[in-house]
Amino acid sequence: MNRWPEDELSEITESDDLHIAPFREDGETYGTPTRIWSVAVEGELYVRAYNGQDSSWYQAAVRETAGQIETAGMTKEVSFESVEDEVLKDHIDEAYRAKYEGSPYLDSMISERARSATVRVRPRGIFDRLRAGEPVPLDDPEYAKVSEEVNRTIRLTKKLNAATDVDEIRHYVGEIIGEEVDESTTIFPPFHINVGKHTSLGRNVFINHACSFLDLGGITIEDEVMISARVNITSESHPVDPDRRKTMVPGEVVVERNAWIGAGATILPDVRIGENSVVAAGAVVTNDVPANTVVAGVPAEEVREL
Repeated sequence: MNRWPEDELSEITESDDLHIAPFREDGETYGTPTRIWSVAVEGELYVRAYNGQDSSWYQAAVRETAGQIETAGMTKEVSFESVEDEVLKDHIDEAYRAKYEGSPYLDSMISERARSATVRVRPRGIFDRLRAGEPVPLDDPEYAKVSEEVNRTIRLTKKLNAATDVDEIRHYVGEIIGEEVDESTTIFPPFHINVGKHTSLGRNVFINHACSFLDLGGITIEDEVMISARVNITSESHPVDPDRRKTMVPGEVVVERNAWIGAGATILPDVRIGENSVVAAGAVVTNDVPANTVVAGVPAEEVREL
């Protein structure tokens, strides 16, 4: 979760010139900027739509969850999240009263209509963009943050692969991915992962020796999944075009409940392995695998249903 630096948040709320532009439906171009009021509550930035949920910018913000703001001489990539908490909305009302006291529009901005269209606005960093599946060039100004995370993960992976019991391994995997690994899940070393913060592991998962995860685009392993030795899962790719090749193209990989990935298999980006399905040893999976299906080969193809 990205939070605003204190100095930037102060500049934004003091300037009172915020223009908001959520993405259009193509997810690439911005809508027409709309000037709106903004307030800060407990270190977070909030906005509301004067016309409530009928507002076009509000509908785009909720639908696309991302876009851009221009304010205080800054242009920022941001994420949008609808606010449902009524107590928080009360605090936001108080912030509006304090900031816009005396304005003829204040009553409208704390009305039920506007309250229903309250949006949290957060800065959108490189990891948010990657997790959303957006291509990111390797010379992106924020790419150094990826390198920092990789270095952190390298240090933790060294400890993980020197661990002497499965509980210790679970502990270090949890540190790497940023969430507790359930005690029913087992990972055998060596285990290799480049970043970790975009990996999620379910309950009663088994990961055998020498598996490798590249997870900038997101890797989700659901409950009861078995992953055999030397399996490679990558959620990262690059364009074939030489002029664009130094661009990270993320694509989430999801392995659904009770699937089994055979030894030495490779799962490429933007692939979903269906529930109960089996990927044969040595297969290279380039497309989604339906539930209750066995696939094999290079590239993997369906060989039978279960």
